[in-house]
Amino acid sequence: MQMSNHTIMKAKRKSSKQGAPESVELFLNRDRCKGCRYCVEICPRKTLAIGDGMNAKGHLLPNVVENGECAACGLCAMICPDFAIWLSSEDEEA
Repeated sequence: MQMSNHTIMKAKRKSSKQGAPESVELFLNRDRCKGCRYCVEICPRKTLAIGDGMNAKGHLLPNVVENGECAACGLCAMICPDFAIWLSSEDEEA
């Protein structure tokens, strides 16, 4: 899903409660991303991969792999030198 210069990527996270997996949204500012791949390399569950999509500067952008299961650890956001990626989960809304 895209809104202005942001891409919203959906991933699943195993819930600590019994039931369906929780949804995690990863937000990517396409204009800020320079395709450094730090987020892809640091992801402990390999939820992110470099895709075919490019931004206006010609950098390849990360996306969530099929059936990607996010730990919602935030390492991708912490390592991004350009603050181009961040996440939110259903837990934060409660």
